[in-house]
Amino acid sequence: MTDDWRGWKDGKYDNRYHGVKRHSGKGNKLVIIVLVIICVLIGGYFVFQIYGTPQNIQDEANKIIKNTTSKIQEITSQSQQSISNLQNSATSPTNEDSRVPIAVYDDCQSTLRSDLKIIETSCNLTNFGQKRLIFNMPDEILQALGTQVQLQVKTQVIQYGANDFKVGLYDQIGEKNYTMTLWQLP
Repeated sequence: MTDDWRGWKDGKYDNRYHGVKRHSGKGNKLVIIVLVIICVLIGGYFVFQIYGTPQNIQDEANKIIKNTTSKIQEITSQSQQSISNLQNSATSPTNEDSRVPIAVYDDCQSTLRSDLKIIETSCNLTNFGQKRLIFNMPDEILQALGTQVQLQVKTQVIQYGANDFKVGLYDQIGEKNYTMTLWQLP
């Protein structure tokens, strides 16, 4: 019996303080970690329901496809309108494919004078100075200019005969070609 008492006295059978140091604070950390995991799972579930459902993804894809389709149709209609404008503005009574140019002048400037109904053109010739040409202004250019008196534009002139010219007038969009004759023969 004495040995039994010594066991109680030395703390051999005393379980009141058993494991206090081993478990102190760790139980609270475990509860916090479990709560954080539960909160993340609940938040992830709601985020998935709002943004990740296949219906929402499908709706967003449909919006993108509709926007892209409408942009393509808009660009197509604009390009078709531009092509028809160019076809309406270009006049070519003769078959230009069969004509052979006599001369091509690329470095030219033209002054469009609606008051005199003429186009004065000066072309810089490499090693030869300048060449001046005065053309009759086509009616469609007169109508487009309206009351404007003078307008200067970059020009390309292709000569097919003594009085047969194709004149390319450049604007903000590009070159517009006109078949013209000289105002006065040289």
